Amino acid sequence: MKRKMKILWAVIPILLNLILIVAISISEIKGHVYSMFLERRGFITLSDRAHPDYWALHGWTNTLEKLNIDVDIAFFGNSITRGSDFQSSFPHKQIINLGYSGDNILGLCRRIPMLQAVKPEKIFIMAGTNDLVHIDLYEYRIRYTKLLNTIRESIPNADIYIESVLPTNSAMADYAPNIKIQKANMIAKELSELYGCTFIDLYSIYVDENNELPAEYTSDGVHLKYIHYDKWVNAITPFI
Repeated sequence: MKRKMKILWAVIPILLNLILIVAISISEIKGHVYSMFLERRGFITLSDRAHPDYWALHGWTNTLEKLNIDVDIAFFGNSITRGSDFQSSFPHKQIINLGYSGDNILGLCRRIPMLQAVKPEKIFIMAGTNDLVHIDLYEYRIRYTKLLNTIRESIPNADIYIESVLPTNSAMADYAPNIKIQKANMIAKELSELYGCTFIDLYSIYVDENNELPAEYTSDGVHLKYIHYDKWVNAITPFI
């Protein structure tokens, strides 16, 4: 009996490991979960088709192409951009919001065909909130450089405006520390000068005396409440 128990206890960990391996394999096959994890952290680069949103993005781009429109301004970014409504603030301009929740700089690079489809005269970029959680500043510079290079090559006549990453509230959200965000914004400013872009410092107008995004401006420590986009509107008005 004791021998059987010893064999059983020896077999159980092997079975559990096999189950874990099978579960990981299924997740990877269906959604490239672990590959995406490694890509976000800069360890590997996936092909475009390996991303689970490949067909959704191509469908979105196809729709934009078939609309056959030329916009004045495109806002390009993640969920913080998506939550804005700059068209209502600037009704005399034709504006498109290409904010995509959860996007990072690599994702923006993949979505440049959307910009090409709408042929904007001006492009306002906010990028980095979702990157800085995972990567260091060296990789951030590499990714941002690639983004600007690709936009310049794809839409050479557009004016590009780089908006700084906003501060976060560290008590409400576990994102990159604001000191890192400040350093990333310095890199973005340097790149804006190198590529002939205009840098817009939004960080300074949203940060409080404790170097935090004020709690009353946000519901989760990262995203702005709708009424507090007014500071953003005021900051970009001279460039619209």
